[in-house]
Amino acid sequence: MRCAVYFDGACEPVNPGGLGTYGYVIYDEGGRRLDRGYGVACHGDGCTNNVAEYVALREALRRAKELGCDEVEIRGDSQLVVRQIKGEWAVNSLKLMELKDEVEALLAGFARWSVEWVPREANKEADGLSQIAYEVYAAQYGYGGGDGWIQTLIGEVRRAAEAEGLRPEEAARILAALLKKYRLGELRELAEG
Repeated sequence: MRCAVYFDGACEPVNPGGLGTYGYVIYDEGGRRLDRGYGVACHGDGCTNNVAEYVALREALRRAKELGCDEVEIRGDSQLVVRQIKGEWAVNSLKLMELKDEVEALLAGFARWSVEWVPREANKEADGLSQIAYEVYAAQYGYGGGDGWIQTLIGEVRRAAEAEGLRPEEAARILAALLKKYRLGELRELAEG
């Protein structure tokens, strides 16, 4: 099965040294979304936007393989990652070299692959997922987080979980399930009432 893989990473509120988060989306060749994911790539010293971008690609490729993709068309808005994977730019960081090696090992498991740079506007869903990851995990890593609608949603899930006697980890799993099930706009409507 041929799949399209979109990936994105961010390091906020400062780069380097912030909270690195990622998001990815995987589509089949007909344009049907197969999966999407997000998470924390790194935090603190040594954490950069580029590390988060590489982790996004690594995690997306792992998931694509699990889904049965044997060909992948990779799209990302990080010129550095795209050009390094293509061999057009050198890798000067030991951490990025390790991540690039992991990505190349995963790519070797696909029958065919290609990678291309796309503008940020063409990568909105993966970018949005990396932003959600930041909002969800910022408080856990001491980065404050935003005060927008997603913080309202996080608060509501935590309060509901406490009322039901659930542990914080269970609340986090519930929130992650909601984020996977609903589109961002639907969740925003729920949160803003």
